[in-house]
Amino acid sequence: MNNMLDKTAVCLVANFKYLYKNFPRMYKQIRNVGKYNGEILVITSLLCPTFLIKFLRKNNNVSILRFKKIKFDKKTELKLSNLNLGSNRHVNKNFQWQKLYLFDKKIKKWNYIFYLDINMYIHHDIRPILDVKPINELLARADGYPNYEWKLSSQFDTSDILYSDLCEIYDMEINNYFQTGVMYFDTKIINKQTFKEIMELTTNYPITITNEQGILNLYFIFVKNNYRQLVEKVNGKISYFYWMLNDQEVIISKAMTTKNK
Repeated sequence: MNNMLDKTAVCLVANFKYLYKNFPRMYKQIRNVGKYNGEILVITSLLCPTFLIKFLRKNNNVSILRFKKIKFDKKTELKLSNLNLGSNRHVNKNFQWQKLYLFDKKIKKWNYIFYLDINMYIHHDIRPILDVKPINELLARADGYPNYEWKLSSQFDTSDILYSDLCEIYDMEINNYFQTGVMYFDTKIINKQTFKEIMELTTNYPITITNEQGILNLYFIFVKNNYRQLVEKVNGKISYFYWMLNDQEVIISKAMTTKNK
């Protein structure tokens, strides 16, 4: 059990649809496969039905935080909804913006947050990953790992005039930007202004085609400079990789499909 100086939570952010579909499986995987018996924090909407909240609370050591839906000013909302894209992620995965609440001051109740997308898969004990504590930093896996062939520019609508402004301020050619599907951070990185600053950054540059991911990269890489790589391996196993691998064991994966690294 965590003491007050090491209060850690494995955190999930999801709306009613994703909680109803994925929480029972994910809870069992965290407990039975991941061997984690500590606190699980669920961040969801104020609109989440009462019956589901009651169901969540029946599970051992589960805490719930409910927030209103993330909303920007009308100009920003319109800009985000009308991005010139082939993908509709910014529309059909709009709830991903709720991840911004990971950096709300209420999260400082915990010392460390290990965030997982609720549709991740856990294949081995996650405790060795949790033992590698972040110190005033956010740990995550580079989106292009292990070949680093993608650039931060891929997260934004480069055809928009605002993209030129971005390039004048930030290095959009870096290839070690991170995925937001797995994040492990020390809540000391959160202060009273953090959530507000992230919201303002979104309003200034509403051209992110990957919702919160592009904005969180700008914020933690450039504004705060406290993003570091998640530990690559623990006990000979890759801590997190999008795919399963033929020749190496993966502790956490996004997909169940196997690929060569």
